Amino acid sequence: MQSRHAPISGGPRSKRVTVLERCFMKPVTNEQILSVLSILMTNTDWSKVDGDSLQENVITKAKAAGEQFLVFLQNGAKALASLAFRLVGIERDMTGWELLEPAPAEEGEFEPSIHEFLMDKDGGRCSGEEMVKRAKEQGALTGLRHAEAMLRNQERIPVEWQKYYLVFSEVWQGPGGGRLVWRLSWDGAHWRLVYGWLGCGFVSSYRLVASRKYQK
Repeated sequence: MQSRHAPISGGPRSKRVTVLERCFMKPVTNEQILSVLSILMTNTDWSKVDGDSLQENVITKAKAAGEQFLVFLQNGAKALASLAFRLVGIERDMTGWELLEPAPAEEGEFEPSIHEFLMDKDGGRCSGEEMVKRAKEQGALTGLRHAEAMLRNQERIPVEWQKYYLVFSEVWQGPGGGRLVWRLSWDGAHWRLVYGWLGCGFVSSYRLVASRKYQK
């Protein structure tokens, strides 16, 4: 996928990690899963947990609890103070840009989640237009405001997400024409905000960013 770097603030640029390094992830074994469950059972001070809250927020809402536990594991077993990002107006100069397909006008804060969009039939790649179509079907409706919100507080972005390109499905047209989307890209030290053309292919190292408010 071709891209252009947008002006951002941040520290010195480090050497980019390779696509191979981004895509590599060792599968978890059943033995490791059982070890984690055993550690939780024996090392958690259950006397400090409210039974009613456990029933309501974990047992009853098992899927949501599982998603939160996944974020905890992806962040190196470190609790996040907050995965919510405050939305404000677009901060960069957008002279010559046109918003073609806007994301919902979400206000306040948003909590991101990431999602795959490729199917087995794709052979590891699909077009940008097909990706946007699938993003709408999944409710992965985020845009430049969401990307800037995450960039401003990038220390909150889970460490595990660094191996992916985080794509925001809102469609823009740049000063030179063409349909494009924004994405966050980890360069080995910082997240960078860049854009890429929908005419190019999107592969398995990309993930759609959704707001939990709208995801399906």
